[in-house]
Amino acid sequence: MRENTKKDGQDIVVAIERNKGYISTYKTRIYKDNTGHDSENFTFIERIVKSLLWVAGGYKIIIAGSGIVGDKIKAAYTYGGLREFDVRFMERVYEQKFEVIICSLADAPRDKSSASPIGRHLDGCRIGFDAGGSDRKVSAVVNGKSVYSEEVVWFPKTNPDPEYHYEGIRSAMKTAASHMPRVDAIGVSSAGVYIDNRIMVASLFLKVSDEDFNKKVKNMYLANCNSKLQ
Repeated sequence: MRENTKKDGQDIVVAIERNKGYISTYKTRIYKDNTGHDSENFTFIERIVKSLLWVAGGYKIIIAGSGIVGDKIKAAYTYGGLREFDVRFMERVYEQKFEVIICSLADAPRDKSSASPIGRHLDGCRIGFDAGGSDRKVSAVVNGKSVYSEEVVWFPKTNPDPEYHYEGIRSAMKTAASHMPRVDAIGVSSAGVYIDNRIMVASLFLKVSDEDFNKKVKNMYLANCNSKLQ
């Protein structure tokens, strides 16, 4: 489409906003509005929206440069719309009402992100925990050297009681901590969506009710990390 709209088209910007005001944007070209290509424009831009939404995450879509495309995106990303699943999923992840904003190109937002250094820290006493669906693994590491590790079979995906998960995680961390003089840091590997160390969506808790998930699961790792392990 981009080649076909170089001479007879218009610019459009798609932006997705997520937590902390972070924004991911994508600028491209579409056919001019009301020239018989509105459906093509929507199909093209909706694919970009969905891709950005699932690559970067977010709860707010901003369409800058086309009111017609913006209205179609707004109709799709709503309850009862084409992308209702996406709306409900992202609302759960970000705990924000999902919305679509339409604006002019002049008001299109810019990229906003933040980078944090991760890894390469081996000093001190550290716990590494892997929460798998069939087993859990934990290691105690002192100044980059593993001093203890274990692998325990468990069944988190079939258990509806969040206390089962909590006790399993805590048992692993306490066991690792018992082999070190102190705990300086804990690293966790687990499938799902995590924001600021909170569990927003995770396959380990498939059988846990929404009520128990909100009350007892979301802050489970924070509760374990903040409690006394030794």
